Amino acid sequence: MTDTRWWQTAAAVLVTFVLIVAAGLVAALVVVPKVMGGMSLTVLTGSMEPHIRPGDVVVTRGVDTASAASLRIGDIITFLPYPDNPTLVTHRIIGKSVNSSGTWFITQGDNNNTPDPWGPVGDFQVRGQVAYVVPQVGWARQWTGQASRWVLPGAGAALIIVGIVGFIKAGRRDDPDYVPARRAQSNIG
Repeated sequence: MTDTRWWQTAAAVLVTFVLIVAAGLVAALVVVPKVMGGMSLTVLTGSMEPHIRPGDVVVTRGVDTASAASLRIGDIITFLPYPDNPTLVTHRIIGKSVNSSGTWFITQGDNNNTPDPWGPVGDFQVRGQVAYVVPQVGWARQWTGQASRWVLPGAGAALIIVGIVGFIKAGRRDDPDYVPARRAQSNIG
């Protein structure tokens, strides 16, 4: 195998590996949450350490008011601590009560010494139950989200260029009159 052929094979293996990893991440962070009626969220604080760290992505299974009653102490949920504020928090249920107005949860971050200051979280505030955590992918996700104006078009352009170059090279190999250029050999030394 020539040096050029070795590099081409290595590059093809690397590109294939990167595409498989990217497809897996898209499935884990976009497709699966949509199928489960949930969402994927980047963790920004250390309140759930050591189990969930800043930069991790939590993927939730959707929870509606009726299914919130089946949540148990120890489950990790994502919720709106203040009903009129879109900020989401992901913490563990440490207490639960049911009364005529619904199911209520006391929550606390694993790394916090006291229960959350906003008081009981109503079933109508719960948005999801954590299904799984993808470690440290959140930082890259945040970066690409902030740079998406040029990252996605740049990646698309790069894939198009790679495809065109591959198509041209494949066409040359099929041409019976094509003779590849040979490298000049140096006899110095």
